[in-house]
Amino acid sequence: MERSAGHIIQLWVRLRAPIWHVGAGWAALSGAIASGILWENDVPLLTRIGIVLLIWLLADPLLGTMWELGATPYGVWTQLWRAGRDTNHSAPLILLPYTQTGSPAWQVANWLGRQSAWWHTTFWPQSGEAFVTVCSLLPVSLLVGALLNSTVLTLVCAAMVLAWLAALWRKEIPPSMGGHPWRTTVADAWGQFGIPWMLGCAATGASSWLGIVLGICLTFSYIGSSRQPTWRPAIVAGQLAALAIMLGIRQVFAIAVISVLLTAQTGLLLAGRSNQIPNAQWLAGLHLLLLGVMLIASFAISLGK
Repeated sequence: MERSAGHIIQLWVRLRAPIWHVGAGWAALSGAIASGILWENDVPLLTRIGIVLLIWLLADPLLGTMWELGATPYGVWTQLWRAGRDTNHSAPLILLPYTQTGSPAWQVANWLGRQSAWWHTTFWPQSGEAFVTVCSLLPVSLLVGALLNSTVLTLVCAAMVLAWLAALWRKEIPPSMGGHPWRTTVADAWGQFGIPWMLGCAATGASSWLGIVLGICLTFSYIGSSRQPTWRPAIVAGQLAALAIMLGIRQVFAIAVISVLLTAQTGLLLAGRSNQIPNAQWLAGLHLLLLGVMLIASFAISLGK
Protein backbone atom coordinates (compact mmCIF):
# COMPACT_ATOMS: atom_id res chain seq x y z
CA MET A 1 0.00 0.00 0.00
CA GLU A 2 1.35 3.42 -0.94
CA ARG A 3 2.15 5.67 1.99
CA SER A 4 0.74 9.19 2.01
CA ALA A 5 3.67 10.62 3.98
CA GLY A 6 7.06 9.70 5.35
CA HIS A 7 10.48 8.85 4.01
CA ILE A 8 10.99 7.30 0.57
CA ILE A 9 14.23 5.41 1.27
CA GLN A 10 14.52 2.81 4.02
CA LEU A 11 17.73 1.81 5.76
CA TRP A 12 18.21 -0.84 8.41
CA VAL A 13 21.12 -2.61 10.10
CA ARG A 14 21.19 -6.28 10.98
CA LEU A 15 23.81 -8.62 12.40
CA ARG A 16 24.84 -10.82 9.49
CA ALA A 17 27.07 -13.23 11.45
CA PRO A 18 28.05 -13.94 15.07
CA ILE A 19 30.15 -11.21 16.63
CA TRP A 20 33.22 -13.48 16.78
CA HIS A 21 33.05 -14.25 13.05
CA VAL A 22 36.39 -13.34 11.48
CA GLY A 23 35.91 -10.97 8.58
CA ALA A 24 36.41 -7.44 7.37
CA GLY A 25 35.52 -5.71 10.64
CA TRP A 26 37.90 -7.67 12.85
CA ALA A 27 40.60 -7.52 10.18
CA ALA A 28 40.37 -3.72 10.03
CA LEU A 29 40.38 -3.45 13.82
CA SER A 30 43.39 -5.76 14.12
CA GLY A 31 45.24 -3.85 11.43
CA ALA A 32 44.53 -0.59 13.25
CA ILE A 33 45.83 -2.06 16.51
CA ALA A 34 48.98 -3.28 14.76
CA SER A 35 49.54 0.19 13.32
CA GLY A 36 49.93 1.53 16.85
CA ILE A 37 47.20 4.14 16.54
CA LEU A 38 45.90 3.35 20.02
CA TRP A 39 49.20 4.46 21.53
CA GLU A 40 49.70 7.65 19.48
CA ASN A 41 49.93 10.12 22.34
CA ASP A 42 50.34 13.04 19.94
CA VAL A 43 46.76 12.53 18.76
CA PRO A 44 43.81 13.15 21.12
CA LEU A 45 42.13 10.00 22.41
CA LEU A 46 38.73 10.85 20.94
CA THR A 47 40.32 11.46 17.55
CA ARG A 48 42.03 8.07 17.67
CA ILE A 49 38.79 6.35 18.62
CA GLY A 50 36.98 8.19 15.84
CA ILE A 51 39.55 7.09 13.26
CA VAL A 52 39.28 3.46 14.34
CA LEU A 53 35.48 3.62 14.18
CA LEU A 54 35.63 5.15 10.70
CA ILE A 55 38.02 2.43 9.56
CA TRP A 56 35.68 -0.23 10.92
CA LEU A 57 32.66 1.45 9.33
CA LEU A 58 34.45 1.61 6.00
CA ALA A 59 35.71 -1.97 6.07
CA ASP A 60 32.69 -3.85 7.39
CA PRO A 61 29.31 -2.19 6.75
CA LEU A 62 30.38 -0.29 3.61
CA LEU A 63 32.96 -2.31 1.68
CA GLY A 64 31.75 -5.58 3.19
CA THR A 65 28.19 -4.96 2.02
CA MET A 66 29.40 -3.86 -1.40
CA TRP A 67 31.42 -7.05 -1.75
CA GLU A 68 28.55 -9.30 -0.70
CA LEU A 69 26.02 -7.59 -2.95
CA GLY A 70 28.40 -7.11 -5.85
CA ALA A 71 31.12 -9.74 -6.19
CA THR A 72 29.51 -12.95 -4.93
CA PRO A 73 28.15 -15.60 -7.36
CA TYR A 74 24.74 -13.90 -7.38
CA GLY A 75 26.09 -10.36 -6.95
CA VAL A 76 25.11 -7.49 -9.19
CA TRP A 77 28.55 -7.11 -10.80
CA THR A 78 28.67 -10.84 -11.52
CA GLN A 79 25.23 -10.69 -13.11
CA LEU A 80 26.21 -7.69 -15.19
CA TRP A 81 29.26 -9.54 -16.49
CA ARG A 82 27.01 -12.49 -17.32
CA ALA A 83 24.44 -10.29 -19.04
CA GLY A 84 25.56 -11.11 -22.56
CA ARG A 85 25.57 -14.83 -21.91
CA ASP A 86 22.28 -14.98 -20.03
CA THR A 87 20.31 -12.84 -22.50
CA ASN A 88 17.78 -14.79 -24.55
CA HIS A 89 15.60 -11.89 -25.62
CA SER A 90 15.54 -11.09 -29.31
CA ALA A 91 13.38 -7.96 -29.51
CA PRO A 92 15.54 -5.16 -30.95
CA LEU A 93 15.17 -1.47 -30.28
CA ILE A 94 13.40 0.71 -32.80
CA LEU A 95 15.71 0.71 -35.79
CA LEU A 96 16.81 3.77 -37.68
CA PRO A 97 15.35 4.24 -41.17
CA TYR A 98 17.01 2.24 -43.93
CA THR A 99 18.75 -0.08 -41.45
CA GLN A 100 19.46 -3.36 -43.20
CA THR A 101 19.33 -6.72 -41.48
CA GLY A 102 22.81 -7.84 -40.50
CA SER A 103 24.36 -4.39 -40.82
CA PRO A 104 26.46 -2.96 -37.95
CA ALA A 105 23.62 -0.59 -37.00
CA TRP A 106 21.16 -3.49 -36.91
CA GLN A 107 23.54 -5.55 -34.76
CA VAL A 108 24.03 -2.70 -32.29
CA ALA A 109 20.28 -2.06 -32.04
CA ASN A 110 19.59 -5.76 -31.62
CA TRP A 111 22.23 -6.07 -28.88
CA LEU A 112 20.87 -3.02 -27.07
CA GLY A 113 17.38 -4.43 -27.35
CA ARG A 114 18.41 -7.72 -25.79
CA GLN A 115 20.25 -5.96 -22.97
CA SER A 116 17.30 -3.66 -22.33
CA ALA A 117 14.89 -6.59 -22.22
CA TRP A 118 17.20 -8.51 -19.87
CA TRP A 119 17.53 -5.46 -17.62
CA HIS A 120 13.78 -4.91 -17.31
CA THR A 121 12.61 -8.52 -17.13
CA THR A 122 15.43 -10.27 -15.25
CA PHE A 123 18.02 -8.06 -13.61
CA TRP A 124 15.97 -5.23 -12.17
CA PRO A 125 13.18 -7.36 -10.61
CA GLN A 126 15.75 -9.69 -9.00
CA SER A 127 18.62 -7.35 -8.13
CA GLY A 128 17.37 -3.80 -8.48
CA GLU A 129 17.51 -3.03 -4.76
CA ALA A 130 20.99 -4.54 -4.43
CA PHE A 131 22.18 -2.53 -7.43
CA VAL A 132 20.87 0.73 -5.96
CA THR A 133 22.46 -0.13 -2.60
CA VAL A 134 25.87 -0.81 -4.14
CA CYS A 135 25.74 2.34 -6.26
CA SER A 136 24.79 4.36 -3.16
CA LEU A 137 27.62 2.92 -1.08
CA LEU A 138 30.27 3.64 -3.72
CA PRO A 139 30.44 7.43 -3.22
CA VAL A 140 30.01 7.07 0.55
CA SER A 141 33.01 4.72 0.72
CA LEU A 142 35.11 7.05 -1.40
CA LEU A 143 34.12 9.99 0.79
CA VAL A 144 35.04 8.19 4.02
CA GLY A 145 38.34 7.09 2.49
CA ALA A 146 39.12 10.65 1.41
CA LEU A 147 38.32 11.93 4.90
CA LEU A 148 40.91 9.58 6.42
CA ASN A 149 43.97 9.79 4.17
CA SER A 150 45.17 9.17 0.63
CA THR A 151 46.41 5.65 1.39
CA VAL A 152 43.00 4.60 2.66
CA LEU A 153 41.35 6.14 -0.41
CA THR A 154 43.72 4.18 -2.66
CA LEU A 155 42.86 0.96 -0.83
CA VAL A 156 39.14 1.67 -1.23
CA CYS A 157 39.64 2.02 -4.98
CA ALA A 158 41.67 -1.21 -4.98
CA ALA A 159 38.83 -3.00 -3.20
CA MET A 160 36.36 -1.83 -5.84
CA VAL A 161 38.62 -2.95 -8.68
CA LEU A 162 39.13 -6.32 -6.99
CA ALA A 163 35.36 -6.75 -6.64
CA TRP A 164 34.96 -6.20 -10.37
CA LEU A 165 37.75 -8.67 -11.11
CA ALA A 166 36.22 -11.29 -8.83
CA ALA A 167 32.88 -10.84 -10.58
CA LEU A 168 34.60 -11.10 -13.97
CA TRP A 169 36.30 -14.35 -12.97
CA ARG A 170 32.98 -15.72 -11.77
CA LYS A 171 31.04 -14.96 -14.92
CA GLU A 172 31.95 -18.26 -16.56
CA ILE A 173 31.16 -20.29 -13.44
CA PRO A 174 27.57 -21.46 -12.87
CA PRO A 175 26.22 -19.95 -9.62
CA SER A 176 25.26 -23.45 -8.46
CA MET A 177 28.97 -24.28 -8.23
CA GLY A 178 29.52 -21.41 -5.80
CA GLY A 179 32.28 -19.83 -7.89
CA HIS A 180 35.30 -21.26 -6.08
CA PRO A 181 38.31 -21.58 -8.38
CA TRP A 182 41.56 -20.45 -6.82
CA ARG A 183 41.37 -16.94 -8.29
CA THR A 184 37.99 -16.14 -6.79
CA THR A 185 38.94 -17.76 -3.48
CA VAL A 186 42.03 -15.56 -3.21
CA ALA A 187 40.06 -12.51 -4.36
CA ASP A 188 37.41 -13.16 -1.70
CA ALA A 189 40.09 -13.45 0.97
CA TRP A 190 41.73 -10.18 0.00
CA GLY A 191 38.44 -8.38 -0.53
CA GLN A 192 36.96 -9.48 2.79
CA PHE A 193 40.09 -9.71 4.94
CA GLY A 194 43.37 -8.60 3.34
CA ILE A 195 42.37 -5.14 2.14
CA PRO A 196 40.38 -4.38 5.32
CA TRP A 197 43.48 -5.30 7.32
CA MET A 198 45.55 -2.92 5.19
CA LEU A 199 42.93 -0.22 5.77
CA GLY A 200 43.52 -0.60 9.48
CA CYS A 201 47.29 -0.48 9.01
CA ALA A 202 46.90 2.75 7.04
CA ALA A 203 44.84 4.40 9.78
CA THR A 204 47.79 6.46 11.00
CA GLY A 205 48.88 7.44 7.50
CA ALA A 206 52.24 5.71 8.00
CA SER A 207 51.81 1.96 7.66
CA SER A 208 53.83 -0.43 9.82
CA TRP A 209 55.65 -2.95 7.65
CA LEU A 210 55.36 -5.58 10.40
CA GLY A 211 51.61 -5.02 10.53
CA ILE A 212 51.39 -5.40 6.76
CA VAL A 213 53.39 -8.65 6.79
CA LEU A 214 51.23 -9.98 9.62
CA GLY A 215 48.12 -9.12 7.61
CA ILE A 216 49.44 -11.01 4.59
CA CYS A 217 50.17 -14.07 6.74
CA LEU A 218 46.74 -14.07 8.35
CA THR A 219 45.04 -13.56 5.00
CA PHE A 220 46.33 -17.01 4.08
CA SER A 221 44.81 -18.32 7.29
CA TYR A 222 41.52 -16.68 6.34
CA ILE A 223 41.64 -18.48 2.99
CA GLY A 224 42.03 -21.75 4.86
CA SER A 225 39.05 -21.02 7.09
CA SER A 226 36.71 -21.32 4.12
CA ARG A 227 34.63 -24.45 3.66
CA GLN A 228 36.96 -25.83 0.99
CA PRO A 229 39.14 -28.68 2.31
CA THR A 230 41.82 -27.93 -0.30
CA TRP A 231 42.81 -24.73 1.47
CA ARG A 232 42.75 -26.07 5.04
CA PRO A 233 46.57 -26.27 5.44
CA ALA A 234 46.72 -22.51 4.88
CA ILE A 235 45.02 -21.98 8.26
CA VAL A 236 48.00 -23.23 10.21
CA ALA A 237 50.61 -22.08 7.69
CA GLY A 238 49.57 -18.44 7.95
CA GLN A 239 49.52 -18.51 11.74
CA LEU A 240 52.88 -20.26 11.91
CA ALA A 241 54.24 -17.35 9.89
CA ALA A 242 52.61 -14.97 12.39
CA LEU A 243 54.23 -16.94 15.21
CA ALA A 244 57.59 -16.53 13.47
CA ILE A 245 57.04 -12.76 13.47
CA MET A 246 56.40 -12.89 17.22
CA LEU A 247 59.64 -14.82 17.66
CA GLY A 248 61.44 -12.19 15.62
CA ILE A 249 60.26 -9.33 17.82
CA ARG A 250 60.69 -11.43 21.01
CA GLN A 251 57.19 -11.07 22.39
CA VAL A 252 57.25 -13.95 24.88
CA PHE A 253 53.67 -13.64 26.09
CA ALA A 254 52.31 -13.52 22.54
CA ILE A 255 54.44 -16.53 21.57
CA ALA A 256 53.05 -18.56 24.46
CA VAL A 257 49.40 -17.66 23.87
CA ILE A 258 49.56 -18.13 20.09
CA SER A 259 51.26 -21.51 20.58
CA VAL A 260 48.39 -22.64 22.81
CA LEU A 261 45.79 -21.38 20.33
CA LEU A 262 47.58 -23.10 17.45
CA THR A 263 47.64 -26.37 19.38
CA ALA A 264 43.90 -26.09 19.95
CA GLN A 265 43.36 -25.33 16.27
CA THR A 266 45.37 -28.36 15.25
CA GLY A 267 43.14 -30.56 17.38
CA LEU A 268 40.07 -28.89 15.94
CA LEU A 269 41.31 -29.43 12.39
CA LEU A 270 41.99 -33.10 13.06
CA ALA A 271 38.55 -33.51 14.62
CA GLY A 272 36.92 -31.75 11.68
CA ARG A 273 38.82 -33.93 9.25
CA SER A 274 37.36 -37.04 10.83
CA ASN A 275 33.87 -35.46 10.80
CA GLN A 276 33.56 -35.58 14.58
CA ILE A 277 32.35 -31.97 14.72
CA PRO A 278 29.50 -30.50 12.63
CA ASN A 279 30.64 -27.99 10.07
CA ALA A 280 28.95 -24.97 11.70
CA GLN A 281 30.40 -25.82 15.10
CA TRP A 282 33.81 -26.43 13.56
CA LEU A 283 33.77 -23.05 11.84
CA ALA A 284 32.67 -21.25 15.01
CA GLY A 285 35.52 -22.74 17.02
CA LEU A 286 38.00 -22.04 14.24
CA HIS A 287 36.94 -18.41 13.97
CA LEU A 288 37.22 -17.89 17.72
CA LEU A 289 40.76 -19.29 17.83
CA LEU A 290 41.83 -17.37 14.73
CA LEU A 291 40.39 -14.18 16.18
CA GLY A 292 42.44 -14.71 19.33
CA VAL A 293 45.63 -15.09 17.30
CA MET A 294 44.83 -11.95 15.30
CA LEU A 295 44.28 -9.76 18.34
CA ILE A 296 47.22 -11.10 20.35
CA ALA A 297 49.62 -10.71 17.42
CA SER A 298 48.34 -7.21 16.63
CA PHE A 299 48.76 -6.00 20.21
CA ALA A 300 52.21 -7.58 20.35
CA ILE A 301 53.35 -5.68 17.26
CA SER A 302 51.91 -2.38 18.47
CA LEU A 303 53.46 -2.73 21.92
CA GLY A 304 56.77 -3.88 20.48
CA LYS A 305 57.37 -0.63 18.62
